[in-house]
Amino acid sequence: MKLQELKQNLDELQLEMTGHTVSALTQELNDLVAAGGKKFRPGLLFLMGRVFGLPHQDLVTYARAVELTHLASLIHDDVIDASDKRRNHTTLNALRNNTTAILAGDYVLATIMGELAKKNNNELLIDLTVCIQDLADGEWLQYDLKSKPHVQFEDLEQICIKKTGSLIRYCCTTPAKLAGHKDIKTMVTMGERIGLIFQMADDIVDGLTLSGRPPFQDIINGQLNYVTLKLIELYPDLYRPIYALKNGETKEIPWIESQYHHAISAVHETINFEKDKLVSIFSDLCREKNQEELIPVFELSLNKIQSNYASLLTL
Repeated sequence: MKLQELKQNLDELQLEMTGHTVSALTQELNDLVAAGGKKFRPGLLFLMGRVFGLPHQDLVTYARAVELTHLASLIHDDVIDASDKRRNHTTLNALRNNTTAILAGDYVLATIMGELAKKNNNELLIDLTVCIQDLADGEWLQYDLKSKPHVQFEDLEQICIKKTGSLIRYCCTTPAKLAGHKDIKTMVTMGERIGLIFQMADDIVDGLTLSGRPPFQDIINGQLNYVTLKLIELYPDLYRPIYALKNGETKEIPWIESQYHHAISAVHETINFEKDKLVSIFSDLCREKNQEELIPVFELSLNKIQSNYASLLTL
């Protein structure tokens, strides 16, 4: 698969709401769609479809479903986090209010379920409902983590697999199931580990202004992430002041720039370690399917996960 072909597939993927509503709901949703995203998830689903030799048209509905489910989760997340900006665009809850944003997210999910039901593949419909359950479960776990007295990396990984890994898992397992592939467990592992590095990269970006939000929003909202937890691991003296910031006892950032950069570099190295394992798994699959030419495309897709912060590091 040439990169240009993958790009064309993504450009042609229609994400607009086609249903009619008396209210302005669908129009405002389509304005959000027009603001665009990177479409990483449908791109991965199309790539995995090519590994298994599936016709592109057989994947379009599932690619649309996974991207719109992601959109719905972002709309709901913005309400939960009281965010007024995403990708440098005003969020729906800021434009209108929390009520309309929740309704919009619900409408998107209902639309997706209806479209998937028409495909008459109950297993893949159920798989997506499990993803949506995981998204809610992960958000709940993350909320409860705010009050936990001591946060561990295992806590973050569990939340990550639920919140970020679930939809990426769907992108890996759906083409495999459509093709009758037997080793679904490996596809699950691939998707969830890609979700892990995706979240780690997002946690790095959280401390930068590049995200379109003020920096350090996670800890300001009472959440430790991979970078702030790595800070504590590298600099134990920061334990108390970081937890004080997390718990709202102070607003003062306790680390210095060199310490934060050290933590970012350490998380970046963990991402690279996970990437190497993923490339190995994907390469074995491609050799099995005689699709070795897809390996560089997969590597480039993983590299793009780091694109928002890569310029800050010597890669």
